[in-house]
Amino acid sequence: MIHRLRGQLAEKDMEGVVMDVGGVGYRASTSTSTLRALPAVGDDCVLHTRMVVREDAMLLYGFAGREERAAFDTLTAVTKIGPKLALAILSSLSPQEISEAVGRGDVVKLASVPGLGKKTAERLVLELKGKNLGAFDPGIGGGGTSGPFMEAREALAALGYSIEEAEQALQAVPPQETVQRYVKEALRRIGSRR
Repeated sequence: MIHRLRGQLAEKDMEGVVMDVGGVGYRASTSTSTLRALPAVGDDCVLHTRMVVREDAMLLYGFAGREERAAFDTLTAVTKIGPKLALAILSSLSPQEISEAVGRGDVVKLASVPGLGKKTAERLVLELKGKNLGAFDPGIGGGGTSGPFMEAREALAALGYSIEEAEQALQAVPPQETVQRYVKEALRRIGSRR
């Protein structure tokens, strides 16, 4: 199995890259996050890979870091999530954002990924929540991992703030016991930034 490639980045497009390793070109599909993290065409780099063998194809997936590869492995172990959907998720959310969303049971955030519907997002949370997943652990992460955090985020969204803006403000708030305290502290932080 091909686990890692080290060589020259020969091609780069919206679907992936070609790595030249000792004169052999390896095509790997990647997330947009990996595409942004890799150097320019012609530069040397390392690509962490996962090879998926199907009845009709042998496919290679590449990642800029081990954490993203671990997240890919974890996501593809979930029922109804194949390699393409796993890459779509990793293109929209970082491994840490996925971990935090799973830890909070945040189906809304996960379902915001193009191609990932509400039912599959619910399944993702159900299958991954509470599992020890090493570097990609849904129990690890910043800001609130409980109901008040998510309710506060929804309250801020109802006030007209984007989900991203609300989360950014809430991540800076120490854990609170009530939704009202979360919202009050988040609004204070948003106000000081404007």
